[in-house]
Amino acid sequence: MVDLIDPSPWSRRRLLRTAGLAGLGLALGPSVLAACGGGDTAGGGGTTSVRVALGWITNVEFAGFWIAQDRGYYADEGLEIDFLPGGPNAPQPTATLAAGGADIAVPVAMQAFLSAVNEGNDFVTYGAMFQSAPSAVLSLAARPVRSAADLVGARVLGQQGVQPYIEAAMRLAGVPLDYTFIPAGFEPSPLLEGQGDVYTCFATNQPIYLEQQGLVADRDFFVTTYESMGLPQYAGMLCSQRSWLDANRDTVVRFMRATVRGWQDNAADPTVAAKLAVNDFGADLGLNLDQQIRENQLQIDFTTSELTRSSGLMRIDPARVAGPIYTAFQAAGVTPLPDAGRIVDTSVLDDVFAGGSTV
Repeated sequence: MVDLIDPSPWSRRRLLRTAGLAGLGLALGPSVLAACGGGDTAGGGGTTSVRVALGWITNVEFAGFWIAQDRGYYADEGLEIDFLPGGPNAPQPTATLAAGGADIAVPVAMQAFLSAVNEGNDFVTYGAMFQSAPSAVLSLAARPVRSAADLVGARVLGQQGVQPYIEAAMRLAGVPLDYTFIPAGFEPSPLLEGQGDVYTCFATNQPIYLEQQGLVADRDFFVTTYESMGLPQYAGMLCSQRSWLDANRDTVVRFMRATVRGWQDNAADPTVAAKLAVNDFGADLGLNLDQQIRENQLQIDFTTSELTRSSGLMRIDPARVAGPIYTAFQAAGVTPLPDAGRIVDTSVLDDVFAGGSTV
């Protein structure tokens, strides 16, 4: 996600997401089959190498991975992890996976995974960083938007590709599709300048910019997630080729066990992964520590759900995918939708948690 605080280090490397990602993280288009480079799955000395293609730059968005790497959790499992950074100039992680350049892909948006499956890739997902996508709309106290009904008559500042999902929210709410769309970039300053009434954003990112201006959430500005408007989805889904998963299932279980440990630790202290992102994994990106800490604080809430509290982090419920999530995608005109029971494997995390909710 684009980091907006302390913009001077970013001015020379403004890293904008692929079109549509600041809205629902959808409308990604066809994959470009390009590899980020390969590597042997099995390394020497009893260590197994795993290549993981990320959907964005190496910032705090991937907090649990950084902690698991730094604290030796992957090493404990006999794994050596090669993280392949994403970003505006990198191929989509699903494209890298399809081309054989990675063993595991972590696309930011759920539709990226679904689109890759619809393109003929036999992919399967077995975990998600976020139980609900942090995609949201941002509004000010002068014209608060707390529901899809509040979008009626609004001037919506948004990025390319978000309109089908704005309209899907309104359609599901049974309100007229009456709004004005104004193309906008990835900074919320046009909202503050009065160019629109509502701005599509990530709940874990652009609101921080308003906080830094002295504005207070739920008083001066409001963040309304797409999920609260009837458009749920997972985000940061981990997926692999089905054939690779079948042949390396024990490796995936070990990888997921270490990763879960990292995300569990992250919830206890959000400053740890932020420092790792700033000083180590994203050291060349000019990240701002205060912004990274705040982003991590905000994203932790999106990693949990009733299901994770009872069954452990990173869970995916095939019934939720086939039910409300697919209903939302259909309302947005996203078709076809693959059989949820085939593309979601819950058994990997069943083995990780062994009946518990923590590891």
